[in-house]
Amino acid sequence: MASKNKNRRYETSQPVAIIKDKIPLVSVIIPMYNSAKFIPQTLESLLYQTMKDFEVVVVDDCSTDNSVEVVEGFKERFATGGGVKLSVIKLPKNTGTPCLPRNVGIQFARGKYLAFLDNDDFFFKTAFEELTTLAEENNADVINMTNVFGVKYDGFDLKELLKTVSRQIDNFRELRLPHLPKVTEVSEDLAKRLGLWLNNGFQWATWNSFCKRDFWVENQINFPFMPVSDDMVANFACLCRAKKIILVPNMLYIHRERSDSISQKNDDVEEFFHKWLRNLILGFQSVERIMSGMPFFDAHLDYRYAVLEWFFNRLIDDAKHFPAIYSQIHPALLDSLAEKEFHSDDVIFSAYLFNTVNLQRLQIMRLQQELAKFQKQ
Repeated sequence: MASKNKNRRYETSQPVAIIKDKIPLVSVIIPMYNSAKFIPQTLESLLYQTMKDFEVVVVDDCSTDNSVEVVEGFKERFATGGGVKLSVIKLPKNTGTPCLPRNVGIQFARGKYLAFLDNDDFFFKTAFEELTTLAEENNADVINMTNVFGVKYDGFDLKELLKTVSRQIDNFRELRLPHLPKVTEVSEDLAKRLGLWLNNGFQWATWNSFCKRDFWVENQINFPFMPVSDDMVANFACLCRAKKIILVPNMLYIHRERSDSISQKNDDVEEFFHKWLRNLILGFQSVERIMSGMPFFDAHLDYRYAVLEWFFNRLIDDAKHFPAIYSQIHPALLDSLAEKEFHSDDVIFSAYLFNTVNLQRLQIMRLQQELAKFQKQ
């Protein structure tokens, strides 16, 4: 992995010293783009961590504001506040999604464990202390947090926010955690794991998972190049390949819901259609690649289809956020847009659509037959 890094044309503020320093227990990966207004609170929240044995790797996706300067302004505070290292890696070209920045961050990460943090979110102050303790005690490849605290917050008073969140999390722990098991080990049986996944018992967002770096690298897990939902695919790979996964109810991550986030932005009709259809196709290709390397899915085609159906429903849900778009697309325009998008390597997605449409037609025919019988009575 280190030899590959030498050939990469990424700019990093600490190319040599970072290798000679003590290996940290946790590497926090933060993809960043034009977040000068929000990244300060995110970094501030890390300074509050009760466990200081971690590094922060910020990967900038060619920000056009002063995000990089803002982050570099925190280096001294991290170095003096417990010796935490803060590195900034600058990509040579904007990618438009957090997936490649996350992959690059993993390449540069040195910690035993990986934690993923969005550039406008927060970790609760005891997060790394609790997660590393649970990981070490259970020798887990993956810890999946089943609870995340969501907050609609566009303000800048971080201390006041964290006080409010702290009170609410304490209430959550007092009311719910005594009635929940501290740790639930996920069965190694893949069929049972998939049942958990398909019934939404496994949280798939990037920031829900805390993973061993060696496990991630050895299994060549990465975030596929998708506009959104790349974390869904990466966590599916974790589900399939990890020897040991534990679920914990600890609420340790604070997700900020913003109206101007990438996933909430609307586009014109053609751009919207291109973005979300390609996302569906790329998602299918990535999931199929994961399953194609596993004999289980060759022997259990029902599970393979169920997984594809699950992904289709979740990915299409993203498009449902903008129902007004569809009313603007004339059927003729829809045909021409679809013709532009499909390529020869989209066979998996095309086959799924063909099969799904035919199943729906058969269901409609059955319902029509039942209706005809009812009308004759």
